Amino acid sequence: MSYSVDNLKPGMVICCQAMPGEPLRDKVFDTGIAVSEGGSLVHAALVGNHELIEQVDPIMTAPIDKYQRNGWAFKVDGLTNREAQKVVATAKTYLGQHYGYKELWDDFLWYDLHDAAMLKQHPEYVTCSGFIMEVFQKAVGLTLTYQPIPSPMSLAFSPLLIGPRPWE
Repeated sequence: MSYSVDNLKPGMVICCQAMPGEPLRDKVFDTGIAVSEGGSLVHAALVGNHELIEQVDPIMTAPIDKYQRNGWAFKVDGLTNREAQKVVATAKTYLGQHYGYKELWDDFLWYDLHDAAMLKQHPEYVTCSGFIMEVFQKAVGLTLTYQPIPSPMSLAFSPLLIGPRPWE
């Protein structure tokens, strides 16, 4: 078990590996993401109040135990309970927003082809890790990673995220 639901608090970040037995479409996406970023973490979600908030097209809530078998929970260093609630409230304003498939393509161009022209994000669409980074910046002014186009792996490498990593 990668995390215990009992230990989760609002404002924590979940980064996960591919889910065993997932549909072929998801398996293809996850493999592409893992190859592009050079690591096994392929998705990120935010812990809300007894639920996860995640970008899976559209941004939606999910059961808090959804990634218990393949996810790693990270506490955000220095985040107060009040700030965590502000992050969660900000994340909920995004519910229903669609996935940034163009941003996923831009990630590929940036990570795999090193095309610096892709270093901008579309203001209306974000990927899963872009969503996590955006809500922390917007809610409390906290930058979790300085990677221009964040990935689940770049979030996991952030010194602000405290917790065990799958490679430790």
